[in-house]
Amino acid sequence: MNSGKIKHMKKCLLLFFILSLFIISAQAQVRFGLKSGLNISNFYGDDAGDLDSKLGFVGGFFITYQSENLFVLQPEVSYSTKGATVKIENINFTLAYDYIEIPILLKFPFNLADNQSIKPVLFAGPFVAFKTKAKITFKVNGESEQKDIPSVTPRDFGFQFGGGLGFNLGKYELGFDIRYILGLASVDKSTNSFDIKNRVINFNICFCFANMR
Repeated sequence: MNSGKIKHMKKCLLLFFILSLFIISAQAQVRFGLKSGLNISNFYGDDAGDLDSKLGFVGGFFITYQSENLFVLQPEVSYSTKGATVKIENINFTLAYDYIEIPILLKFPFNLADNQSIKPVLFAGPFVAFKTKAKITFKVNGESEQKDIPSVTPRDFGFQFGGGLGFNLGKYELGFDIRYILGLASVDKSTNSFDIKNRVINFNICFCFANMR
């Protein structure tokens, strides 16, 4: 992993944490929420090869800080399953990489003049992720075998961006969003230093509770 990229990522995260503290001190509305969704993941990079997408799960929680309806800062913690699949002759291979993922999103909501109960939103922000496991599964003739992959980097980082819709339910809010998640660090830490990075299209359903303050 390039040390320059790591330093740049740390600076971005520090900036977002400073913004978070500023919003909290400005009498922000604070809300807690839960999220769950679907990942369609794959790899990209010079050495990624021709792989097929893998379906995965994401679930976790988030806190939103909103000040004067201008923008929203949303830190999240999620368990996210990523990877890819490929078939070589009669053998199916599944690469499954699981992470604890921590994005910090800056969200820009829009008000609809003719319908205040629906709120479109655009968002973007950095993330860091910590690997919990990495396994490869071989399946042939109905039988399968699973092994650990030792040469996977323990951390990932990158950016998420996307859009969604929120539906006002009185004190609560139901939301849907779609995200593009782009990893910037190679997942390979072997001596060959292959260029293979995570790439995910993510669909979520979210439920936000009443204001906490």
